[in-house]
Amino acid sequence: MIDMHCHIIPKVDDGSKSIDISIEMGRLAKECGYNAIFATSHYIIHDNETENNEYMQKINELNEKLKEENVDLQIYPGNEVFFTNNILELIQEKKICTLANSKYILVELPLFTKVIPLNVYDEFNRLQDAGYVPILAHPERYEFVSEDINTIVKLIEAGVLMQSNIASIGGKYGRHAKKNIKKMLKYNMVHLLGSDSHSTSVYENYNKYIEKIKKVIKDEKIISDILVENPNKVLNNEKIDIIYPNIKK
Repeated sequence: MIDMHCHIIPKVDDGSKSIDISIEMGRLAKECGYNAIFATSHYIIHDNETENNEYMQKINELNEKLKEENVDLQIYPGNEVFFTNNILELIQEKKICTLANSKYILVELPLFTKVIPLNVYDEFNRLQDAGYVPILAHPERYEFVSEDINTIVKLIEAGVLMQSNIASIGGKYGRHAKKNIKKMLKYNMVHLLGSDSHSTSVYENYNKYIEKIKKVIKDEKIISDILVENPNKVLNNEKIDIIYPNIKK
């Protein structure tokens, strides 16, 4: 398995505070069954703008340290890019990382807005026209999804993939996110799952969260797709076939 969303690189954002915490996160991730992690440190203009070369150096250093500690886990580059109108230019200028240098890019939107900004569709279209595939980070957490979950349907129909956080099912992000992810899982609106770990806590409760997810999704193939097959397709830069949701209010 591959963790699609994790803040494991130390001291670059609000994630891991030290190399020791990062190693422990890696150790626990391995125990959960992961063999790889996409490092998705925040990239926020005028806030978190770690230079690409420096970021890659930190990823390489963590991979070396994990190897020294006999943790058989590979860290791949990525970013969780906070939405801006020039994501495509940031990719082209090599200021941000796509996931394992693939066509897939993880994007975060503002959490507390009741209506999705119209320019989101414009920017996602620009990315797609250039050959990239936007993945929306933790859609269940957005206020506009709580206001109208059909916004997610529209985004999926526009070719945007959905990455949900496994801890949302356990209430880590509040009751609205918990309600939203249950509905999204039920109606095949989740394509990828990630821990969004900033420390060790999500991995420590991993099995509990997965059991809750399996109670919503009865189909083992869908579970395998969102936990194993689709993340591997991202890593290998292969196409993910979207099953379009048929949501009922």
